Amino acid sequence: MRLFRWQARSSGGKAYNGEYYAENEKQVIDFVHRNYGYVVNIEMVKNKKAFHRLFKPRLQFSNRERANFYKQLSTLLDAGIPIVKGIEMVAERLSEKYKPICTRLNLSLQSGRPLSYAMSLQPGSFSEMNVSVVEAGEVSGQISQVLLSLSEFYKQQDKLAKLVRNVCIYPGFLLTLAFLTFIFFSVKLVPSFADLYRSLGVKETALLQTLLSVSNLLENHAIALSCMCVAGSKVLLLQRAKILSLLMRFPGIRCIRHSFLEIRFTRLMALMLHSGISFPEAILRASVTLTDASMKNNAKKFSENVLRGVGITEAAMQSGDLFSQTGLEFLSIGESSGNLPDMLDEFAKIQEQELFTHLRDIKAILEPALVVIIATMIFAVMAVMLSPLFDLMTRMPEYT
Repeated sequence: MRLFRWQARSSGGKAYNGEYYAENEKQVIDFVHRNYGYVVNIEMVKNKKAFHRLFKPRLQFSNRERANFYKQLSTLLDAGIPIVKGIEMVAERLSEKYKPICTRLNLSLQSGRPLSYAMSLQPGSFSEMNVSVVEAGEVSGQISQVLLSLSEFYKQQDKLAKLVRNVCIYPGFLLTLAFLTFIFFSVKLVPSFADLYRSLGVKETALLQTLLSVSNLLENHAIALSCMCVAGSKVLLLQRAKILSLLMRFPGIRCIRHSFLEIRFTRLMALMLHSGISFPEAILRASVTLTDASMKNNAKKFSENVLRGVGITEAAMQSGDLFSQTGLEFLSIGESSGNLPDMLDEFAKIQEQELFTHLRDIKAILEPALVVIIATMIFAVMAVMLSPLFDLMTRMPEYT
């Protein structure tokens, strides 16, 4: 999909303009003719450079907003309200920045397009998974139930993400406090001690000279370093998913990452099976949530084995470490009982509770450990600053 900027004029002479995602200009012309009138101008919006996109806010639903959007729309559709009117009513409850997304949805719906197609024209707001699930709901005639299932999916994702954030907030606060304390010592205390030692004729230690060099760097290039910190923070924020993925590769954390991806994969696969998508196709579409290349390849093997006629449990066992032992047991129960989607949902809930408990245990150990580490670092800095003074005191005759 490419973004086009268009200008149009109605038969009454009123001017319109806007942006539209489409494969080519013909689709844009058809869209403008159906909704506004005569095309005046069309131009393709070129991709902006990464530097210009760096400080542009991302217009994307959060997990909580997605859950609310799909739940409200599902409720309105169940009440018999037309989908166009339903989206208008939902848009009134969203923040102002999301209303253009709903407006573009309604424009496509009013031109006779299905909701899944309208969502596909806004890939930045609706993922491929969302489009696939909604499309399956439209084909099966269970669009409201599918939207409600999507709401529950994102509600659970938001719950899991909040727990991970809560585990990281306190350590992050401690690390930030330690960094600010180090800056204060370097800028305020280290130069004062250095001046004192020079006035007394005390030779500075190598470690103190290193701290003094850092202090001079911070003091003389404060503006440049501040700008670098702001830019770096923005880059880290934009790349937080990749950074988190890299951190999860460390020993001891890999099992947590595997559990997290397994929960998301099985929950999404259950959602797609509930919406009427075939099992091999559901595996492939759910694999878009797997950020681990090995697990994604295993999911592909799993789908291929099922297509070749291998039993579901046997195919999963032949697909590497895609599922844990508990996951394989639930797959076996679901396959034998013919109730696989519900079994996958139940497994995701159990695995999620185990992950919550594990993360809370890690938090209970991590917090005091960080306090000890930071206190040790502060003590080490103070010792470096005061070591020449201690040396001077030991040389005094009165001291001996």
